[in-house]
Amino acid sequence: MNNYKNIPNLEGKVAIVSGANSGTGYGISYHLAKHNCKVIMASRNESKLHDARKKLLNEIHNATLEIEIVDLSSLDSIKNFCDRIKSKYKKIDFLANNAGGGNSKYLETVDGFEYTFTINYLCHFALTTQLLPVLKDGSRIVTFSSIGYKQFLKQKLDIDNLICNDSAKFNQMQEYCKAKLCSILLGVKLQSEFERIGSHSMALSCHPGYARTNLMTNSNNPIVTRILGMLMNTISSVFKMSHSLYDGALPAIEALIADNVQPNMVYSPNSKNEFTGTPIPREIVHTHYEDEDIDKLWIKSQELLNIKVSKYL
Repeated sequence: MNNYKNIPNLEGKVAIVSGANSGTGYGISYHLAKHNCKVIMASRNESKLHDARKKLLNEIHNATLEIEIVDLSSLDSIKNFCDRIKSKYKKIDFLANNAGGGNSKYLETVDGFEYTFTINYLCHFALTTQLLPVLKDGSRIVTFSSIGYKQFLKQKLDIDNLICNDSAKFNQMQEYCKAKLCSILLGVKLQSEFERIGSHSMALSCHPGYARTNLMTNSNNPIVTRILGMLMNTISSVFKMSHSLYDGALPAIEALIADNVQPNMVYSPNSKNEFTGTPIPREIVHTHYEDEDIDKLWIKSQELLNIKVSKYL
């Protein structure tokens, strides 16, 4: 679906895509650049970013692409990135919080936070908050979740112990799914804040379905996980249970650019299992979560990161 036709001419628009060097981040960059949007490709790996930029320019010769290095596991790196962006741009039209991943073993970031939860949620909170001064006048913020967020709905968020700090209790899948749920709740709360202050900006969520990316096959995973990932990608492709990184990017693209987007929805593929298909808005499944829980998560996230959102809104 490389020729997705619902995208207007985006000339004059500027987008930031985190994790842009591969997977759905590359797919988002492709779709935006193809329609004349300037894309700031952000990632921590400079070499891979240059390779991705070169590949994208081979696909779209007139693409306007900028590279920015940011390590989303480091609060200092996020702050420095946001400061650079705010010094260069008065407005960012689109922010795609796409970066994610994890580690199969318990690992702490330089700031002392568990890595998987940080890279899938906390970093997006920190980056989005500090970019709010340039995310204005109708900007769109789309944060990636996963169909896995539903796996965490059977239990309540323990706000007081939001981050795992015990290696003996660490479960990568649990931390990943918890982070993906928090990412959705972040969109819900930020959208309510925009509405409260009368902003025309929007905060939305999406998930890519089953996109054939390197999430399981990257070098951070054990060899068994990587082999399993390669097998799953191959088998799911043969039986049409997965789609390409370009198609996996489309729920984010729909949420970023469609005229009639609906707040408090998750944009995802339209098949029954949500693995593949045309992007549609779906109701957020959070039966166990009330506004009070979302508010507590909002406050706790600010406390952990030592950030006051009100300073940037």
